[in-house]
Amino acid sequence: MIKIFVTGDNHFGKKYDRYPEIRDRLVDNRFVCFEKMVEKAEQEGCDIFAVTGDLFDNCSSIRKSDVERVVRILAGFAGRVLVLPGNHDYYTGEEKVWKDFDDALRTCDNNIIRLDRFEPYPIKIAEETVVIYPAFCRSKHSRENNLGWIKEMSVPKSGQINVGMAHGAIEGVTPDMQKEYFLMTEPELQAIPMDVWLVGHTHIPYPGGLSEDEEIGGYRIFNAGTHAQTDLHNNTRGYGFIISVDKQGDKAQVSAKKYQSGTIFFYDIAVRVSSAEGDSLEALLQEKLDPLEAESVVRLTVTGSVVSEEYSRRRELYKKYCDRFLSWELQDDELHEEITLDRVREEFAESSFAAKLMEALQGDQTELQMAYELLQECSRE
Repeated sequence: MIKIFVTGDNHFGKKYDRYPEIRDRLVDNRFVCFEKMVEKAEQEGCDIFAVTGDLFDNCSSIRKSDVERVVRILAGFAGRVLVLPGNHDYYTGEEKVWKDFDDALRTCDNNIIRLDRFEPYPIKIAEETVVIYPAFCRSKHSRENNLGWIKEMSVPKSGQINVGMAHGAIEGVTPDMQKEYFLMTEPELQAIPMDVWLVGHTHIPYPGGLSEDEEIGGYRIFNAGTHAQTDLHNNTRGYGFIISVDKQGDKAQVSAKKYQSGTIFFYDIAVRVSSAEGDSLEALLQEKLDPLEAESVVRLTVTGSVVSEEYSRRRELYKKYCDRFLSWELQDDELHEEITLDRVREEFAESSFAAKLMEALQGDQTELQMAYELLQECSRE
């Protein structure tokens, strides 16, 4: 039996320029979480630490010191480390990031293999022979995946554990509307006689039903997703997968569990307030924001209408519930103060068309707000 720790889409070199006040913290966190994954792989007795592509965010502008730091972390793993070039850090032999990577490898003892040839890579682990079949990327985009050479191989079904590694979108799992990200299908992968597939590109873990407490069987295709949430659009907490493969003859038993590696989280929170329904802005903010971790980056969008008292102190309420986060931003352009009869009568003559129109709309806060804004606009012209 062998155990493999799987990660991918780590995107070292991501700049986080949107968050200048915590940029260094977010950048460093990706390294810290990555190092803890290597420690976890050691604790679990894993034989292989596999990176399924996009270890780096690009091929040309990654700081050499960051490449060296990644290599030092990987070199700390006692077993074999496999690194597959993805579409962001594709490999042709000319890329600066991989030249820096090679320079860093020469400075330390390591068991790191970059899978940069379309050929089998046999590895001996105790009494097991493990053969890696890599479908790495040689460009950022392609309408064809790189599985073709493996399909043409006569892959032995017994006597060795066959591990496929590929980077690209999986149809039905990863959005790829233009079909330009090395698109694969599950039936296509299943038809190739691999005992297990380790795939990268999708930042969300697949399959989604793995447990952190016990290994679950029944799957052969795995995409661990990114190890640390990248941004507001990336709905994951950051995971690695621990996969066991036990093969007897030509039958392999595969089981897996997940490990949460992420520690900083991004949340896009929407709060809709309706004063007509008796909503309290503070109560809704508390309900939505209190469960979130302090180590969070939050975008808060507030819409609707609130009573005058809460509207006047809304900034105070935002700070009360958001200042504990690492960073937060606010969008509340669509939040309005409730329009009441008293307010209408204060601003408009009782017998005026405006007042009568507003009174007629009192049962519909949305229509009332629109009418009020329109009348305000007309009065300014």
